[in-house]
Amino acid sequence: MTTANKILAATWALALCLALRAQPMQPLAPGQIGLSLSTTSTLSGDTKLGDGNVTYKNIGIYNSSWALNQRIGLGGQRNLTIGLDYDVTDIEGKEDAKFPLPGLLQSLGSSVKYLQPIDRQWMLSASIGAGSQVTDTGLLSDGWGMRASAVSIYNRSPQLTLVFGLAYNSLSQDLKLLPVFGCDWRPTEQWSFAFGFPKTGATYKLNKQIALGLAVSGAGGAFYVKDDPLPGVAPRSLADSRLQYLEVRLGFNCDWKINNTFRVTGTVGQVLYRQFKYIDRDYKLKSRDTVPFVSLSGTISL
Repeated sequence: MTTANKILAATWALALCLALRAQPMQPLAPGQIGLSLSTTSTLSGDTKLGDGNVTYKNIGIYNSSWALNQRIGLGGQRNLTIGLDYDVTDIEGKEDAKFPLPGLLQSLGSSVKYLQPIDRQWMLSASIGAGSQVTDTGLLSDGWGMRASAVSIYNRSPQLTLVFGLAYNSLSQDLKLLPVFGCDWRPTEQWSFAFGFPKTGATYKLNKQIALGLAVSGAGGAFYVKDDPLPGVAPRSLADSRLQYLEVRLGFNCDWKINNTFRVTGTVGQVLYRQFKYIDRDYKLKSRDTVPFVSLSGTISL
């Protein structure tokens, strides 16, 4: 792996770890049943991607995701969360631009997460999930893989939480099995600093409902490729391969908790890096520029 890929792999390791969140889950509000539905849409500017010899221009990327989760209390702070998620990324060439990438990246999966407190400071969290991740067609018939993680959560003080463990993704290559570590530091009631996922950055709470943040975040996945999207371009055929996608963003966000049911978050910023790597084909496309992006997400909690 190159130095850049090692840095990105380390960033994604942190991302995987704090996806489980360092803080204990808050009790449900009166009348809530623990069901939540969230959706996110992200649009970025036209980008340039290169394979070392050729630069492909005017490539637009648009992502939408949906997640449905049911949280089940098991007594005390023990929780079981069952989830279903769907994610689709459209890759479009403007002005009939042609490039060796599929038009769609799709994933559909389910997961189970369990949180077990040990004492006042320690908690254990484990998750396992399976799903189909494919390009263009073949969802639920191809691209099956498994993801799993096991982490320890240590609340050292009311201001500092540490997380460490392991994460596994069967479809990936560079990021198949990773040690994970992260921390969340809250020096005051208004300020918090997170290192990991869903963000590495700083957050300032204006009040109980609105928070502002500046953060670096990661996105990506590994997908099964059935057909070569542009035969004859790569040194080897890209058919029957896997495509690993990685993206790093820097964004300013505003999070608005309207009430216990509705929450909205808007983010604007720059996509710092993109990479599309065909696993086992020794062929990849990397970003040649940074481009702006805008993202809007909403959550309904019942």
